[in-house]
Amino acid sequence: MVPVEALKKLDAANVAQSLFREARLNEPKPPCTILEFADKDGILLRARIYEASPADPHVLYFPAEYETDETLHMLGSGFQAIGFSLLALEYRGVGKSQGEFSFEKLFDDAELFFDAVKTWMSQNDRQGHVAVMGRSLGCVPALDVALKRQKDVLCLIMESGFDSAKVFLERSGIDSSLIPDVDFFENRQKMASFKKPVLFIHSPRDVIQSLTEVEWLVAESRSKATQFQIAPSGTRQELATQVGELYLEVVQQWVNLRRGVRPPRKRRPIFS
Repeated sequence: MVPVEALKKLDAANVAQSLFREARLNEPKPPCTILEFADKDGILLRARIYEASPADPHVLYFPAEYETDETLHMLGSGFQAIGFSLLALEYRGVGKSQGEFSFEKLFDDAELFFDAVKTWMSQNDRQGHVAVMGRSLGCVPALDVALKRQKDVLCLIMESGFDSAKVFLERSGIDSSLIPDVDFFENRQKMASFKKPVLFIHSPRDVIQSLTEVEWLVAESRSKATQFQIAPSGTRQELATQVGELYLEVVQQWVNLRRGVRPPRKRRPIFS
């Protein structure tokens, strides 16, 4: 179980205020639509929907702590272009979701989001597979909810993930005295229990988590179909702004293989 007391300590120290200092979520660009749902106390949460074919994959996306309207739009519209629907959660107090961001409530909110998406899919006769994706901090709730709802998940995508919670927060500029000593995200333990395929995407110039360090997390994956892709980019923030054709092609082909769809064979040239 997640160490609740450690998460409460992070909330009491207002760690999220420093962590989300670069986040810029105001109003989404078209063709995005909004999905709203509430917790048991009536706090209204939102997700952005970049809708594609009902029969193709639906990616439940947990944003990074440095996410902006522009980076979300790039990812959402890019996924639409390859036929994938992207549904991106707006955390409490980030974007238009109500309340204040809470590490303690993050995992429950991830399940609320998952259930809201499944309900929306059922109501709209959307039969596509469900994939879960996280970016940076978003990898934490993505892994947690993918593990809890493993039977309903096709695969997991981890962009700019990390192994140690303490190392991640310290290198993100958080005062070490505010960070509990326990492994409060438990990423490695959860990955060891997750049996579905995982696609890891990481920058070789990531200053928060090196390739060598993230390999400790990769090594815990139980699936033979897991892949570790090194993205040609700068820092993790720069990777988020460089979602291009190669990135989308890698994700599309890997996810499609998981659902039994192979890329079309290239025609051999005909010589006269």
